[in-house]
Amino acid sequence: MAMKSNPDISIIIPVYGVEKYITKCIQSIKAQTFKNFEAILINDGTKDRSVELAEKAINGDPRFIILHKENGGQGSARNLGLDNARGEYIAFIDSDDWVEPDYLKAMYEKIKAENADVCTCDVFYIDYDGRVLKNFENNPEDYYRANDYLMAFWHVSNFMWDKLFHKTVFEGKRFDIKLRTNEDVHLLFELIYGKKIVSVQSFLYNYLQRPAATSKSAPPSLIEDRVKIKNKQFAFAKSIGRYEQDNQYIKIVYLKHFLFNTIVSIARYSDSYSSDINKLRVYLDKEFYNIESILLLIRLYPKTGLSLLLFKISPAAFKAFIAFWFRKHPA
Repeated sequence: MAMKSNPDISIIIPVYGVEKYITKCIQSIKAQTFKNFEAILINDGTKDRSVELAEKAINGDPRFIILHKENGGQGSARNLGLDNARGEYIAFIDSDDWVEPDYLKAMYEKIKAENADVCTCDVFYIDYDGRVLKNFENNPEDYYRANDYLMAFWHVSNFMWDKLFHKTVFEGKRFDIKLRTNEDVHLLFELIYGKKIVSVQSFLYNYLQRPAATSKSAPPSLIEDRVKIKNKQFAFAKSIGRYEQDNQYIKIVYLKHFLFNTIVSIARYSDSYSSDINKLRVYLDKEFYNIESILLLIRLYPKTGLSLLLFKISPAAFKAFIAFWFRKHPA
């Protein structure tokens, strides 16, 4: 297949433990209507047949490259991909997901036409049989309007893979390899701050929700990773001179984005809920975690605020509530 000396787009795809899914992912990339790309698969020390099945699905297509490394997590795999990418634009795809045929073409044409730094698309949360469980629509206009520079309220998602980036966005920036969870969240808000973001209003990315039989457990680093994200967000707000003047915004980011999301993850996935909650208590900041702030959250985000009030009253009751709330949700 003829190709320019350099591809227009580099797609970075970490590979680890995805032998059930990798073939469908690669087939969806090969089916792209946009042809001038390179797909860099990073074997992150997988121990299953993922690489073997990837090679079979690639079937000699020269646009696909497989790089091998010792296991170091998704962040380190993506960094290796970034260091080897030749394209003017960068896309990420997780190897258990798949994309629609116009995924690259639609975002490439939009980002070029508007001379933007980042282009987003919309996302289906989907099961392996193609049933849509829910969806997410990016809205850069609301991101700008709300001045949500810490990306806490999901006007734009915290995912990497529903976006196309100009390569200059990553100059001097890489994923933190010490994080084993939430690598996207830790980097993305800083990555896109001050950038021109446009959006293709089309569902082009299929985010696989694995069956409950493969439910994950809370990684040992979950709490420390979330604390590190919160600390980086607040340091960033200070660095751009917004921390003091955006006091209410900072409080809500703390309660909704840091605390609520962390305790929900612990309630859903921890094998030692009480122990992990006690571990989290060490990091709680009384400046933000108090009744006054929770009442503010209730006024702005009633469901989240009331849930957090329940947690403050009884962590055990909160855990039971979360089990009921997510009873029909996949892992």
